[in-house]
Amino acid sequence: MNCLRALLLCSAALLATNSWAADVKIVSWNIAASPYEKVLARASDYKKMVDTLSPDVIVMIELTGRADLKAVADAIRWPTYYATVSDGQVQGDEIHASLEVGILSKIPISSVIEFDPKPEGHTHQVFTNTKLDGGDGSIPVKEMPLKGIDMMGLAATDRGTLRGDLANGLTLFPVHLKSNSNDACFAADDAIKGLKKLGLPPLPALQSILDNGSDVKTKADKDNAFKRERVIAATKTVADEAVTDGRTVLIAGDWNTSFEPGKFGQSFDDCQLAAFSCARAPFPVSACTGDGFDDTLAIMTVPLSGSEKWTMLTKDLGRTFRDTEFADKAIDHMTAQVGQAASFAAPKVAPDTFGSDHFPIFTVWTAGP
Repeated sequence: MNCLRALLLCSAALLATNSWAADVKIVSWNIAASPYEKVLARASDYKKMVDTLSPDVIVMIELTGRADLKAVADAIRWPTYYATVSDGQVQGDEIHASLEVGILSKIPISSVIEFDPKPEGHTHQVFTNTKLDGGDGSIPVKEMPLKGIDMMGLAATDRGTLRGDLANGLTLFPVHLKSNSNDACFAADDAIKGLKKLGLPPLPALQSILDNGSDVKTKADKDNAFKRERVIAATKTVADEAVTDGRTVLIAGDWNTSFEPGKFGQSFDDCQLAAFSCARAPFPVSACTGDGFDDTLAIMTVPLSGSEKWTMLTKDLGRTFRDTEFADKAIDHMTAQVGQAASFAAPKVAPDTFGSDHFPIFTVWTAGP
């Protein structure tokens, strides 16, 4: 029976490889983390996105677990799908303490590795709605440590990723890098609002933080960039290995950084960052004289680490975040190894957020002969 089942799975994978040998549309979308009840309530958003963009594969960011991905799959109603989600952090009371990444695909998923900064030893599987393999449990997700970042000490915000190998030769790495949230700005803003509720004027020192920044804020900005750098460098290492394995690889997701002038650097020789306003955009270039302070993108393209050079397919893409915090530059990105980049069409931004705070982005991969 097991031999027959294995034969059926291999036959399905072979058929899928032949069936999906041409163009494959890939969407990457931060769906916006929400309580499960809200995820269910947004079923029409997910269906509308699929009806509008007609993807074959969806990379999803800010899932809070398997139940979210299953709810999205149910809403989309593909006749056949394969899905996997990371279990990078144990779900907690705070939504943003349990952010995961996932892959939902019409194309069979042949293998998955979860690269987790903090492996918990959980058991979870790829799941599918096809009856061919009897349902859940056919492909276990292998959990491995995301090597490299542990040498600098783990941060509470470190998130893992997946290596998802599809039956057509495409490998996906969904990523979600550290945000730019700045506690100094939040604290000053909240304190001023609290004083206003009491009918008191804001303290000049608090207003100065919002208007001019502070050393505490500047340190947080550089720390956030460093946290992105260390995780993408570790992710690049395993993505480079996938390229060496002969796979066509796409890294996609929410990078929380952009090609905004003054911010992005080309080397690890960061500028001395001066204090600047909490205002969202544009970034004052004069605050960073010399090379930028965020080298996340250069780690891929220079490259500043690893063996392979990658192309940021989204370098010239416009705003992908609903707000204008990043001066009309993309923070959702797709990248491919330079030798494989030509097989991916230039990414585009969807016309709607479909209820999220991010616009989906999409590309088409054309497999070789």
